[in-house]
Amino acid sequence: MTTLPRAAAPRAAAIAEAVRTGRSSARAETEAALARIASGNPALNAFVSVDEAEALAEADAVDRRLAAGETPLLAGVPVAVKDTIWVAGRRVTQGSRLFADFHAPADAIAVERLRAAGAVIVGMTNSSEFACKGVTTNPLFGPTHHPQDPSLTPGGSSGGPAVAVAAGLVPLALGTDAGGSSRRP
Repeated sequence: MTTLPRAAAPRAAAIAEAVRTGRSSARAETEAALARIASGNPALNAFVSVDEAEALAEADAVDRRLAAGETPLLAGVPVAVKDTIWVAGRRVTQGSRLFADFHAPADAIAVERLRAAGAVIVGMTNSSEFACKGVTTNPLFGPTHHPQDPSLTPGGSSGGPAVAVAAGLVPLALGTDAGGSSRRP
């Protein structure tokens, strides 16, 4: 068994508290998450896309909200979103060649709520094609690897979000669950 190194990711509540109280910033927390993703994702394939410029722009917007006196619950918390959930302007493939070039025209309600709460969307995570298998692999991006033993599956279809959190790349991820997709990983 090969064990992949686990990045040291702070908990979402600790990040939000640090950002709200000025001990950190949304930009600093986003930059730290992006560095963990750049370091850890090549071995894991949890993320299928990361938009650094957009994530940093979102982080800066959260910092401006804080400067204006707002105190959003998830202030500056880096969040991954499963590649089946719409994030406005981002590529959402559902792990299928049929949607390889689809860009979401709007945010899903859950994403709207995360953003309203001050979360920063850093990227899209792997899923089985159309979220229809109990393992996380698909024709576009291949398999996501279990962070403790790459020979094992992290389950699915929300294995990408599960691995992103389990490996410490981000403290929070949005997945889906229709038949165990989030419970199994």
